[in-house]
Order: sequence, then structure tokens, then C-alpha cells
Amino acid sequence: MEIRRYTDRELLELHERREQTFSVTLRGQRRHAILFEPYNISHTEYRVLALLFFSHGCEPSVMADKLLILRQTMTKVVDSLETKGYAVRTVHPYDRRKLFINLLPEGKRIARELLCLESDYIDRVDSQFTQEELDTYHDLSARIQRAREAVMQEIVAERGGEMNPTPEA
Repeated sequence: MEIRRYTDRELLELHERREQTFSVTLRGQRRHAILFEPYNISHTEYRVLALLFFSHGCEPSVMADKLLILRQTMTKVVDSLETKGYAVRTVHPYDRRKLFINLLPEGKRIARELLCLESDYIDRVDSQFTQEELDTYHDLSARIQRAREAVMQEIVAERGGEMNPTPEA
């Protein structure tokens, strides 16, 4: 595989673009930290609560794959949610060898409240744009993600490897 050589100026421009993209991600994490601070809930805990709220229970490994979280991180998140009284580990309803995570009533309550808080924030932001602008943004974001996945698969194939498909979040 031949890697393109870039000028210093090109490298700087690409680096600045990457930093801009990365800063959007960091700002999103900061937004969640501010929104959820009064609830003592991390962004990762919120994502797990939301998944459990809509799935009515799930295996930890399946949640980790869906949310693109390391499995050892998922274990720590489930531990934290259990300690806070929001979730409980039970035996899987169809396979007693597996664990299943369910929300407790307090977990359902807090998940619903956080989902409403997040939805209100997004509605308030989205109200500053037309539907056409939002559709364009979502279409472009999806196209960029598909392009990144395709190029990554090409790079892995060039190296003689095989890339596992990315789980749907």
C-alpha cells in the first residue's frame, strides 16, 4: 500500500479539519456532562439507560457492541447503574448461562427524565434551522460515515486483513 505524501501546508489543513471534527465530539461530551451533572450520570451511563429503556433489557455484550463501548467498560457502567439503584443483573430469560440487564423502576424514571431533557435540548437547537437544513445535515453526516467505513475497509483489505462490520448503534 502506497501512502500519499503531503506538503506541510496540506498536513496542517487536514490536521485543523480533524481537530474541528474532534472538538465537535468533545463539545457534545461536555454538553452531556453539563446536562446530566445534577443527576450524577455520565454520558456512557445515559446511553446505556436509554438503550435499556427502549429495549426492555439486554445482554451486556450486546449493549457494548451496539453502543460501541468496550466490554470491560460496559461491566463498569452496569456496576455503577446497579450501585445507583437503576439497573439489575438477572439470568437471561432464554439462556441461563447468560446475564441480562434490566432497568429497575427508578432506572426507568431517570432514563425517561434524561431522555426528555436531551430531547428538549435537541428540539431547541433544531428549531434554529429549517427542516431542509436539518435533512441536509443528516444526509451528509450519514454519507460521511459510510465513506469513512468504506475507506477503512479498503485500508484493512490492502493490509491483508478483514474488518469486522461496525455494529449499528
